[in-house]
Amino acid sequence: MGLIFVVARDQVARWEGLRASLVGAEDILIMMDRRKHQRRKTDRREADRRLTDVDASLRAIGWAVVEQSS
Repeated sequence: MGLIFVVARDQVARWEGLRASLVGAEDILIMMDRRKHQRRKTDRREADRRLTDVDASLRAIGWAVVEQSS
């Protein structure tokens, strides 16, 4: 199982830094947040809770890490 680093769209320097730091690392994907609109707040339990954590992390520190499911 790998890791995905999601970087906020306005954090291009951070994205470049992570890519440079983790070059050659196996099972790691670094990508920009591709969503165009802010997510709606719904009550969809566990899946939405995980997305809410990612959203909060992107707002607070500019990036988030999630496990890639196989």
